[in-house]
Amino acid sequence: MAVSAILKGVRVPRLNLRTRPMTARVRVSALAWAVAVIALVAVAASSLNGGKAGASAFVTTGTAHASEPAHEIETVRPLADPASYRRAAPAADGRPRVAVIVRGLGLSARTTGAAITDLPPDITLALSAYGRDLQKDADTARADGHEVFLDVPVEPQGYPANDAGPQALLTSLTPGENAQRLEWSTARFTGFPGLVFAPGSPALESAETMAPLFDKAGPGGLIWAHAGAKGFDGARVETATAAVTLPASASAADADAAFERLEVLARKSGAALIIVTPAPTTLARLKMWIGGLENEGFVLVPASALAVAPAS
Repeated sequence: MAVSAILKGVRVPRLNLRTRPMTARVRVSALAWAVAVIALVAVAASSLNGGKAGASAFVTTGTAHASEPAHEIETVRPLADPASYRRAAPAADGRPRVAVIVRGLGLSARTTGAAITDLPPDITLALSAYGRDLQKDADTARADGHEVFLDVPVEPQGYPANDAGPQALLTSLTPGENAQRLEWSTARFTGFPGLVFAPGSPALESAETMAPLFDKAGPGGLIWAHAGAKGFDGARVETATAAVTLPASASAADADAAFERLEVLARKSGAALIIVTPAPTTLARLKMWIGGLENEGFVLVPASALAVAPAS
């Protein structure tokens, strides 16, 4: 209707074509008016669509700011239910269950490739929002059977001397600013059923920082994995809480002790989750530990299998 209204307001000069042949000047004038009318129609159509095609149904991955790490702009992909990307867990059989999230992937092609190919499919892999070929890595990992989470950058301990990049969630930002940063991260690639965060972040300990993000996300949808941070107390979102964490700086002895503690907790409560930050040592010890799980009476499950819905 808006287009027809615009066209009604266009006054095209009437040309007397019956009386004499069209001159060159008249032909040019008629062509100019035709171009103008076409332009008006295009503007009207754009305004009716809000300036974007399918903006409510699609997301665009790729950088939105010149200050971000350089990477290739990717294509528009349709949104999907996050739960559809969860890996099916083995049927419960009474054995204690353990789950592992390896976070911080996507930054090193070698480390990411090794994690995808060397670790069993029930290990959940988390790609950093700052990675370069995230959609390719996510697709490759999922094709290999892995469940893939998004590793969201957050304020680290010792900030600002220790920086987590220009899109990290910070305690000093407003709820709106943190929401924009989280939106940037979640638009980096598709195919993840959950989010994970670096353990020990002050932002995760702050209810003032996290609660507005939970409210914006609403119940259902994504799993929010963390290491028992206080900012998740009473969160109205589905969560997965890690009882043990393993930093990249861990020694082989530290890694073995962490896995032993995870086994103790899993036997006690029936299930336990560990968040591992990749390094040659942590990944090597992880692979060795996984190899003996079945003989020790444990079953390895994807992280989503240990997710807990918010209390009603």
